[in-house]
Amino acid sequence: MIGAQSLERAVLILRIVSHHNRAGARLTDITTATALAQPTVHRILAGLMNEGLVAQDRDSKRYFLGQVIAEFGLTAAARYDTSDLFRASVSRLAAESEDTVFASRRSGLDMVCVDRRSGTHPSQAFVLDVGVRRPLGVGGSSLALLSALPLAEAREILDANARTIALFEQAPDERYYEELAQFTRQGYAQRDIRGIDVRTVAVPILDGEGTPFAAFSLSTFHARMPPERIPAIVAMLRREAAWVQKRLQAEQEMALEAAG
Repeated sequence: MIGAQSLERAVLILRIVSHHNRAGARLTDITTATALAQPTVHRILAGLMNEGLVAQDRDSKRYFLGQVIAEFGLTAAARYDTSDLFRASVSRLAAESEDTVFASRRSGLDMVCVDRRSGTHPSQAFVLDVGVRRPLGVGGSSLALLSALPLAEAREILDANARTIALFEQAPDERYYEELAQFTRQGYAQRDIRGIDVRTVAVPILDGEGTPFAAFSLSTFHARMPPERIPAIVAMLRREAAWVQKRLQAEQEMALEAAG
């Protein structure tokens, strides 16, 4: 029987592979992020490949999520698919802003893009694809969600994700936490993506009980988002975040009435 520690390590490796699934995860990426010895990582990967949970490209030797994971996703989608919850809002935001809008939701220690819509402007910033996972702490949507959590909880998440965050950007330091505190005060996150001239603005989405569980974000090129345009974008995103929360509250009330 598989032990609890082995199971935890296998799940952690699957999570790291999912972060890099677009281009594939290198063995060094997985070893660095997990802090496990390379022979241990290699052994667990071999077991996951035997079960179809991980696949390895013959040429690049990079690792990807396997076919069985895709099949599991199809089976689970009916129960956990939340794209309908965000679809109308994302469509309205893309039409109104003419830019690219994303809905992302929390999944454990990760943030997953669950919907994306493009506006009509000819210049679009496709910084995420639907299904892409990133550790909480990377990207505007993550920062928006973390900024709405109690600081102690946010620090706990960021400490747990320090190694995986470092594969994408600099690990959180005091300057990072100062920026996070600023996002908490202003009620939205702003992140400039280095190297591609893209700016992202994001707001948290609260569930029916007021807990942040997702985020709306809008990304576009700097020329399309000067400082004077940001308040209007934030207002749009907040409006739709409030709409989702009200919908969840209404569904919660209906469920309570039906149960009572």
